[in-house]
Amino acid sequence: MNGKERSAELTPRQGAEDVRAVALLLPGGSVASHRGPMRLALWGLKAPAARLAGSGASGGVAVHLLRYRFRGWNGEEASTAVDAEWALGELARLYGDVPVAVLGNSLGGRAAFRVGGHRNVVSVTGVAPWLPDEDPVDHLAGRKILIVHGDKDKSEATPAMSLAFAERARRVTDVCRFEVRGGSHTLLNRAADVWSVTTDFMLSTLGCRELPAPLLGALAEDGDLRTALAVGYGR
Repeated sequence: MNGKERSAELTPRQGAEDVRAVALLLPGGSVASHRGPMRLALWGLKAPAARLAGSGASGGVAVHLLRYRFRGWNGEEASTAVDAEWALGELARLYGDVPVAVLGNSLGGRAAFRVGGHRNVVSVTGVAPWLPDEDPVDHLAGRKILIVHGDKDKSEATPAMSLAFAERARRVTDVCRFEVRGGSHTLLNRAADVWSVTTDFMLSTLGCRELPAPLLGALAEDGDLRTALAVGYGR
C-alpha cells in the first residue's frame, strides 16, 4: 500500500458500552511528512486514554485514538486536520450526535483546534500544542478550551505561540491555560499531573463530573493564562 492509498483509522473503543459521550485523542506528528503515523506518538496517548476510559465509563464515555494517514501537517493539505474531521464524522455515524471532547498532543493539538468547530465538539484540549499565529479562533465560540504547555518547550510548538492563541481565543470563548514550570515538550516528568488535569477537564465538559476548583479559577474571565500547574495535581 503506498501513501496515497492509506486511510485514517480509529482505534477500537475503550470505555462505555452504552455510549453517551466520546473522547477523541489526536497524537503528535511532523510538520511535513507523507510517511505513516508515528507509533511512538500514538503510544504516548495510551495513558490518558486509559484514564478517560476508566473514569468515564460510568458516564457513558467512549474513548478512541486516531491513526492518521500521514504523520505530517503538510502545509495547505492540513493532512492531520482532514483526518480529524473525518474521525468526527465517523464518530457521529457510530454514536449519533453525542458530545465530543477532543484532546490533541503537539501537532495533534493544532488539528484538534482546527476541527473544534464541529457541531458535536464541546471542548478542546491541547497538550504542548503547535499553534502558529495564523490559526483561526472564531469557530471555537461556545467550546471550552484547555491548554497545558511546558514553559521550557524548545520545539516548534512554543509556549509563546500557545499563549498568544489562548489570548485570541479568550475573546470568543472560555479558555484556561496552565504552564508546567521547567517542562519540556514531552512533559514526561509531569505526566501524571498533565493527564490528571486533562482528564478532569474533559470529563467535566462531557457532563460526567464537576469542574474542580483549579480549573474553575483558571476558566474565569480574568483567570491567569500562565497559571502554574500544581506539582502533585495527579495525586
